[in-house]
Amino acid sequence: MFTFSISMISFIKHKNIFFVLTLAAIAAAVAAISVWGLRPGIEFTGGSLTIVEYHDARPETGAIREKVQSLGLADASVYAVEEKGAAIRTENLSAQRREALLAALKETGEFEEKSFESIGPMVGRELTGKMSLLVLVSLLAMLLYIAVAFRNVPGQIGAWQFGAASFLILCHDILIPLGIFAALGAFWGVQITIPVITALLIVVGYAINNVIVVYDRVRENLLRDRRADFAENANRAINQTLSRQINTSLATLLPVFAIYFLGGESLKYFSLALILGVAVGTYSSVFLSAQLLVLWRQIKARRQNV
Repeated sequence: MFTFSISMISFIKHKNIFFVLTLAAIAAAVAAISVWGLRPGIEFTGGSLTIVEYHDARPETGAIREKVQSLGLADASVYAVEEKGAAIRTENLSAQRREALLAALKETGEFEEKSFESIGPMVGRELTGKMSLLVLVSLLAMLLYIAVAFRNVPGQIGAWQFGAASFLILCHDILIPLGIFAALGAFWGVQITIPVITALLIVVGYAINNVIVVYDRVRENLLRDRRADFAENANRAINQTLSRQINTSLATLLPVFAIYFLGGESLKYFSLALILGVAVGTYSSVFLSAQLLVLWRQIKARRQNV
């Protein structure tokens, strides 16, 4: 486990550097999403899912994908299922095109079709609405919790400012992974699926937990010495929680990396979303959370002195 001395690092002193790096990353993510957009999976757009199990060794997923795309299904995605299975996601297939797909797959090896299902566009739109509502409710519930939990902080900074800073951090922690997925979708056809959305919701909870740890220590320091400089208290809070933040992130990332490399194609992008989210969430809790409060406090002090 890693431990750090409180006087070792001055995070607040260099906050402007962190803000510039953060704004650059946000600008890149927004540009990626604006230019390339996100590629929603068939759960949201509608489509067909075919699952087959090969009698012998399963061919490489790339070979299966190439055969499927030769039928004009350019947006098709293929991932491994268990030891010998493969799942093929495509646009909605008619009975004739489904037969053509199965005939093309037979050229890759003998198999048995395990299941076939189609999701209509109406179902996809309904699911999109429900997932959007779920994300919004989750964000609002967490922000409400923070506003209530930090309502008795000494007068140097208000509870709503803790909540507003947390909201900005959560937007950052979701936007950066989405920007990366937009780039992955543009160049490698990676789609936003329900597992990816689930991972991002987990990231929201993880990120807000990290932020609360820092803010709770800021509050404790303020209660212990109300006349101390706010920036010094904030910097002390970051250093006091730094070991915990790094150790928790490492303990989380180790099994997630194992899932990414060993969990198969179906869990690959779920685990990637978690890896990106944990990394970005750790960065924001250390380099943005308390720094935003200090910036808010400095702006308030300047206005009072005008």
